[in-house]
Amino acid sequence: MFLKQKRCGKIKARGCADGRKQRLYKTKEETSSPTVSIEGLFLTCIIDVLEKRDVATVDIPGAFMQADIDELIHVKLEGETAILLVRIDPTYQQFLTYENGKPVIYAELTKALYGTVQAAMLFWKNLTNFLVNELGFVINPYDFCVANKDIDGKQCTIAWHVDDLKISHASSKVVDSIIHSLSDRYGKETPLSVTRGKVHEYLGMTIDFSNTEFVQFYMHDFVNGILEETPAELLKGIPTTPAATHLFDIDDNAEKLDSEQAITFHHLVAKLLYLCKRARPDLQLAVAFLTTRVQGPDVDDWKKLGRCLTYLRETKDEKLTLGADDLGVIKWWIDASFAVHKDYKSHTGATMSLGRGHPISMSSKQKINTRSSTEAELVGVNDAMSLVLWVRMFLLEQGFEAKDNVIFQDNQSTILLARNGRQSSGKKTRHIEIRYYFITDNISRGTCSVQYCPTEQMIADFFTKPLQGSLFRWMRDKILGKHHIGVTDSQECVGAGASMPTTNDDVDTEDDVDVTHALMVEGKGFFRADEEKESAQQVKEKEFSQTHQCRSYSDVVKSKSFPQRSCQHF
Repeated sequence: MFLKQKRCGKIKARGCADGRKQRLYKTKEETSSPTVSIEGLFLTCIIDVLEKRDVATVDIPGAFMQADIDELIHVKLEGETAILLVRIDPTYQQFLTYENGKPVIYAELTKALYGTVQAAMLFWKNLTNFLVNELGFVINPYDFCVANKDIDGKQCTIAWHVDDLKISHASSKVVDSIIHSLSDRYGKETPLSVTRGKVHEYLGMTIDFSNTEFVQFYMHDFVNGILEETPAELLKGIPTTPAATHLFDIDDNAEKLDSEQAITFHHLVAKLLYLCKRARPDLQLAVAFLTTRVQGPDVDDWKKLGRCLTYLRETKDEKLTLGADDLGVIKWWIDASFAVHKDYKSHTGATMSLGRGHPISMSSKQKINTRSSTEAELVGVNDAMSLVLWVRMFLLEQGFEAKDNVIFQDNQSTILLARNGRQSSGKKTRHIEIRYYFITDNISRGTCSVQYCPTEQMIADFFTKPLQGSLFRWMRDKILGKHHIGVTDSQECVGAGASMPTTNDDVDTEDDVDVTHALMVEGKGFFRADEEKESAQQVKEKEFSQTHQCRSYSDVVKSKSFPQRSCQHF
């Protein structure tokens, strides 16, 4: 029996079976239940705001117990649990026995008891069957926990995570009718817990629909909980960024943490990971590195964790603000930092916006070593392609066809390779595996496009290296959606993208490092790829300079160091 105090202050008790023995004969496919993806939840909330829908959240009490078990399972109740069951229902007295002086009840399950490995899957099937076969909803094939139905000419959407549902429709009466249907089916024993209004507590987040132009996500209670658990020795100083410029540096001779500190390190990093994938993407780069260190953290990692947590303390009231100008225009920024890790692997960063804030982002170490910055950028695009295509197809199933699914890139050689694949590669890029030209196929089929974006406006840079100062704040504010940047504030990137080469010129990369630039030959009517070769040391010095001498957007504009035909950024 487990006891838990909920955020509202109520005490929750739950009796669970120990299903570990079932894992010996149950496969993952039989026991792994779908839940709504965070990306899917964010996108449905943006749609709710754009269409000014009424939103309700519903909690189904005792959800698993409403699904029938699918096999013969016996459970053993012993000790105080057996005594409590008899007190609650005296009819069980006849089954009470004693083993070595301990009270015991053996029982056969008829419902999916919490703790049995298939319980979540059985309830998902039960709820899905009810929504589809009895209420007429259609499951989004790109997220099995998002269902839609046209009611009175408007779309009704239900997204759910196990027994927590979010329901939205333009009419509050339609939402009421759906709740009534759910109550008739699942609220017979205990009433459903229903929340109406503009502010909802859902999946550990506060979702605020108070503003008609955007939705806000924040996790203030969760953040305060992390800070309360943090040892005081970690919370030092007042850092303005979550990571210093030496984030990726590793000292093999550094002293390892003792076992108690290592457990604390792992615990806090896990909580930060949960937070940064939801309401605080500005922590994502630092956390991405810290997650690679949980197996053998040292004193340097401890200090890096402390800086991240102290930054969190100083910015604990930050919120993620999301909105959309046009759900038919999806904009991605994808970047990579070349050979920044100790094993000389590169780091991929990607982020997406529909108009205000960035609902989807990623920051991850690349799985393979690359031989040039161009190749690293191409691998980075490939890393993010599954998300690029998934968002397009998810929104299509929600009824929004993407007129434009743009990938902004600041490496012109990568753009050539992405657009033309093998046809734009020379002998020095033939080692790049064909799988990374998957994007070329999608460009040719019109599922996405690639356009040039100056480095100074490459927002994905935020997720590839530890930026500092005003540049960090400028990009963070765009990602968190503090400010809406419209077309009048910056010109579209179409102009710059249209001027990129589309012919089958070769792009070469040296074994060490080549920085290749595609240059337009003015007045000739064609393009050529012109490369500037630099030594590995020169490139390393340049990347160090870019990392340590960050400039704000206004400084960049004043310096006129990039074309005025720039990309649209959010």
